Amino acid sequence: MTADYPDESDRQPGCPHPRETHDLFGLDDAETAIRAAIDSGRMHHAWLITGPPGTGKATLAYRAARFMLGAKSTGEGLSVDPEDPVSRKITANAHPNLLVIRRPWDDKKSRWRAEITIPEARRAADFFSKSAGEPGWRIAIIDKIDEMNRNAFNALLKTLEEPPKKGALFLIADSTGGLPPTIRSRCRLLTVKPPHIDETTAWVSDKTGASEAVASTVASRAHGAPGLALALKALGSQDIEDDLQVIMGALPALDAGRARRFAARMSGKGSEALRAHAFERLAEVTANGARSAALSGNDPEPWVQAWRSLGALFRETEDLYLDPKQAMLSGLARVQSAARESREHG
Repeated sequence: MTADYPDESDRQPGCPHPRETHDLFGLDDAETAIRAAIDSGRMHHAWLITGPPGTGKATLAYRAARFMLGAKSTGEGLSVDPEDPVSRKITANAHPNLLVIRRPWDDKKSRWRAEITIPEARRAADFFSKSAGEPGWRIAIIDKIDEMNRNAFNALLKTLEEPPKKGALFLIADSTGGLPPTIRSRCRLLTVKPPHIDETTAWVSDKTGASEAVASTVASRAHGAPGLALALKALGSQDIEDDLQVIMGALPALDAGRARRFAARMSGKGSEALRAHAFERLAEVTANGARSAALSGNDPEPWVQAWRSLGALFRETEDLYLDPKQAMLSGLARVQSAARESREHG
């Protein structure tokens, strides 16, 4: 299966963009918290929405934006009419009172940048300093704040320190560990968690018509995160599972031809999510190898070293624009080396 190339850096290949998604699954408590803040008249100027990838954090932010910008409410929470003019403007990314900040395109590298840059961060100050395009709220969504570099954080800080009147920011983050305290302390933290895997399995099956077996596989691989489960299904992650089972099952031998074909799949357009999934699976293999070695009284260090190096390799591949095919081949080689060394010393 060939993944669609993501035409926006915050779009999962094969999936609708969060601003095009009107239903929200599994985040009722988070939605209630934002609605309560709006109704109370004490809406915090900055919300830091954090949780695992694919849980619906950005979808929640866009639902809040539609509601706050005046789309017709259709029930409890932040649900609005998808055909309302406000909703249609947001879907078209054309509402003058909504700013979206995300990783920009790198013309020289012909790919999305690994970080949100200073010029992008400065757009928030420019946006809130000018007169609103329409009456009411002005809203900025940053997807994702943990993709900002340090200088970009500093460029954003002034906006957080001097909150605009009738302005709100929704900062999306997979993790807050790397965020400066100056950013975290000026936001209201809203942590979300994925639904139970069984619930996500039923949801994926109902939404896509997938069999229970397929839905269960992607829901498990996504650890219950609905959006990630959909992305994995759209990207054909089951094929990755089948290939990896064959490759890993032959360790410490490694079929060079099969490994090259597998790595080539990780280097196509829109393959970022596939790479992340494949590296995660390799990391699971090394973690399981370390546990198994320790339980049997053998030295787990070869597996531990492979686990550590895989994490660094994935980060470097994405951040430093390394060749993804060669990076995946290197990752497979590191797992093979751990398996060989473990067998020799077992």
